[in-house]
Amino acid sequence: ILMGIALAAAVCASADMKIGTVNMVDLVRLHPNHESNKALVKSTDKDYKAKLDRQQESAKAIADEGKKVQADLMNPMLSASAKTEAQKKLEDVQRRFLAAQQELRSSAQHFQGELTDLETRLLKLETEDIRAKINAYAKDNGYDLIADSTMLAFASEKLDVTAATLKAMTVDPAKRHAQQADAAK
Repeated sequence: ILMGIALAAAVCASADMKIGTVNMVDLVRLHPNHESNKALVKSTDKDYKAKLDRQQESAKAIADEGKKVQADLMNPMLSASAKTEAQKKLEDVQRRFLAAQQELRSSAQHFQGELTDLETRLLKLETEDIRAKINAYAKDNGYDLIADSTMLAFASEKLDVTAATLKAMTVDPAKRHAQQADAAK
């Protein structure tokens, strides 16, 4: 809203100002690195899930060991010393199981943070590249202002320079129209 007010004030202040808009969502989605970045995030997520699965299997093995020791404890034929030994073993198994569960939770939080950080870094690289292309286009074509149309309540289609920005990114603007058509289905 503030951007729209600033834009309106700028237009009123200078009628000869050259203004354009771009659809940043489309530019990010069609960025040349976007699909490979998504694949990297997906692959990293898959690797993290595999590590968590291994930790979970380890915790399950400890739990199964605990069930066996607990079943042994129920044996009425155990001597007092064997029962004491089995009780100590059960306590050790319980400690190891709790430690494995705590490690699993910690790893899950760590991996989620790492994945979020990776996504953020990749998106930042894409948007920095897009902004550089927009700045170069604006400078080369005499624009005073190019705003993100997704942040505006209204912008005339004739102001849209998204297709020109896509060309500067070496992306065929027809891809944008194909994606929009697919999204409409």
